Amino acid sequence: MAFLDHVRACNVYSIADFVPFHVGPAKVGWIRRSLSLELMRFGSLFHVFEDLVHLEPNLTTPEDRTRAVADALAALAEDGVISRLRGEAYPVIERLGTEPLFEIDRGVATEFGIVNRGFHLNGLVGEEAETRMWVARRALNKSTYPGRLDNMVAGGHPAGLSARENLLKECAEEAGIPEALAARARPVSMVSYTMEVPQGLRRHAFWSYDLQVPEDFTPVPVDGEVHEFRLLPVDEVARIVETTDEFKYNCNLVIIDWLMRTGRIDAEHPDFHALSVGLHQPWP
Repeated sequence: MAFLDHVRACNVYSIADFVPFHVGPAKVGWIRRSLSLELMRFGSLFHVFEDLVHLEPNLTTPEDRTRAVADALAALAEDGVISRLRGEAYPVIERLGTEPLFEIDRGVATEFGIVNRGFHLNGLVGEEAETRMWVARRALNKSTYPGRLDNMVAGGHPAGLSARENLLKECAEEAGIPEALAARARPVSMVSYTMEVPQGLRRHAFWSYDLQVPEDFTPVPVDGEVHEFRLLPVDEVARIVETTDEFKYNCNLVIIDWLMRTGRIDAEHPDFHALSVGLHQPWP
């Protein structure tokens, strides 16, 4: 196990089994060929070709597209073709910084290979050699990666919220961080990767925040997402990442990014260049 193993694991995929998903001229996702055939049942809503799925062009507004796709997703979920719907809307965008073309349920973001945004927050106590990091252990009953280690706070980016609003919301809900403290978090980096999983293609991009936490503040689980919080020396956090898979897969990338930004993984490290490139991969 090494730092680079985690980065490589998040960037393994073969695009050969996927077809691009378009809204007008915008490529907004990638869909497995097997799922694209299932979409043919919805008549002209999805124009399905051998090498392309195109949403009906007569749906001209984001609202019309959202409603039409939601009805189709409900039918697919009821038949067990796609994952369960989660009742949380994610924006469908061509690339970062563009306006949403419609909204889709978070539960099927991977099946449709849309750009999935979010954030991870490093909670830091102390400075230099005395730095410690707050680490969360995910709830033992979570449906995904139960009991794995996690960053202090992390969350997807739902439709209708700014990055700052989402940060403040998740900090309060996951760790009981007051708004005045959470507002001090600094966006310092962005990590991106493409990862093939059984459900489809994860095309993820998330902001990385650093938050200096006072010595007398202790995060507390609020919404049941976290089992416990532990304050660990950063050398111990680095050891866990470098030698184990105890952290949820993408949390490793956030910590590696922090270790590089703070010089703990320096230019003399044999994988420095590969890590630098691997943390900021362009999507297909």
